[in-house]
Amino acid sequence: MLAAHNLGKRFGPRWIFRDLAFEASMGQVIGVFGPNGCGKSTLLRLLAGLAPASEGKITRDSSGDLRQSVGFAALDLALYPDLTADEHLVLAAKLRGHPSKAEIWLNRIALPPDQPTREFSSGMRARLRLALAVQHSPTLLLLDEPSASLDEAGRNLVRELIAEQCGRGIVVLATNDPIEKEWAHHAINLG
Repeated sequence: MLAAHNLGKRFGPRWIFRDLAFEASMGQVIGVFGPNGCGKSTLLRLLAGLAPASEGKITRDSSGDLRQSVGFAALDLALYPDLTADEHLVLAAKLRGHPSKAEIWLNRIALPPDQPTREFSSGMRARLRLALAVQHSPTLLLLDEPSASLDEAGRNLVRELIAEQCGRGIVVLATNDPIEKEWAHHAINLG
């Protein structure tokens, strides 16, 4: 389960959103929609534990360790330019205390194992971010505009990953993409 209770976030005197409340349970895809600057990405960062709420609280039904229970993929998440996709996946698994599934994921996302990510296209980087988010089988998967930069095969991969995630937990999807909006079971409209 995931719930927000009177959640609010502000930057200085400006409130991005306030009094946000919702609940989600296993198998649900929650869509977060709204215009640019309304707080979609900020909400995902709060749910991931990467930023504090200004008011309210978030309840997560998890092991208590966010590194184990949350997966997060967003366009602005940095990759190490000198590391390969394989090295990223191995490092992420070590940091989470999980065995690496790099070989499986490299085959699934169709990335070369030994090419530095500085040589990757934006679509290749997006595929790697998705693999990093799901390699450890999180119970909560947060996706910020997951299909951006992806071709049709990449978009199909996102759809497959969301379907798989519904079998083990919850997806929160921030987007304005009309196709991605269709994947959501419930909507949170910000702005």
